[in-house]
Amino acid sequence: MPTLSGKDADRLLRFVDEAESLGGDKPFTSELLGELGRLVPAELVGYNELDRVRRRNLLLAAWPVEDDNEDDEISDEQWDLQLEHPVCHRHRQGFFEALKLSDFFTQRELHQTRLYELRHRPWGFEYEVAVAIPSPLWHTKTFMFLRTGRRDFTERDRLVLNLLQPHLARFWRAARTKRLLNSALAEIDRIDERCGRGVILLGLGGEVEFASAPARRLMHEFFPGVSTGRLPVGVEKWLERGATTPLISQREARQLSVDRVDDVLLLEERHQEGQLTARELEVVTWVAQGKTNAEIAALLLLAPSTVRKHLENVYAKLGVNTRTAAVARLLGLIGR
Repeated sequence: MPTLSGKDADRLLRFVDEAESLGGDKPFTSELLGELGRLVPAELVGYNELDRVRRRNLLLAAWPVEDDNEDDEISDEQWDLQLEHPVCHRHRQGFFEALKLSDFFTQRELHQTRLYELRHRPWGFEYEVAVAIPSPLWHTKTFMFLRTGRRDFTERDRLVLNLLQPHLARFWRAARTKRLLNSALAEIDRIDERCGRGVILLGLGGEVEFASAPARRLMHEFFPGVSTGRLPVGVEKWLERGATTPLISQREARQLSVDRVDDVLLLEERHQEGQLTARELEVVTWVAQGKTNAEIAALLLLAPSTVRKHLENVYAKLGVNTRTAAVARLLGLIGR
């Protein structure tokens, strides 16, 4: 089993520390991707967020490139090519750890593929490794490292990316939280009490210095009995533990998520009507891509009758009767 040298461990820790200090509301800029490309040497480092259900490019950043390309359209041919990419296929199966293209092809086999002919050969790339932040198919987040020449990525490179994966996920969440916080603060003076987002500003001692009207309502509804000006005991204990992940409170079909950014708490209420299991989501996602029950069964290694049963459960939970209505209902919930 590969292990990191002391020098590599120091470089990895330094990268994590510097990435945290530079973090803004965009998690993975070209500058940060360049630092990744020095940690795992590559001629090109890309980061891509996709909605693979509706075939939309959500974000594309690369190094060496000065500007992020957020609106680049992806052709149908490129979408079809992704379906042929073995690493993308493993990500669709829920395996998000670092994978090399050479895990699936020898160089001779790769050179005979359409993937190489259309995607790698025009740029001279011979080797690729990718790692993803665990995500659903409607918002995938993938890092790609590409090399020219005759030197493949090593097991050391794979280990570095696997060790970095949870930190990359944390950077993404922190950036998302900051975007939400900036949005909430911009609207704070005109927010109605019934709004689903609230903001709490903490004092030096952790006391509540300010709470927006929605935040006061949400705290009262999700933590009954809490005193005015004080945080609920559960929230205080969460802060004492470091608040490294969001605090989630559930009340029937409603869910409250609490995130911390410095001395600010960001509250967001979500409604979970028609909540599906992971397998049901997987099945209906393939339905959204036009797959038949038999094709889904083959992809997920299930019996067609099992797929049919999962769809019946989806129909019941979403209150629909057809495949088209189920997809439309699910996408509506995601959009909301």
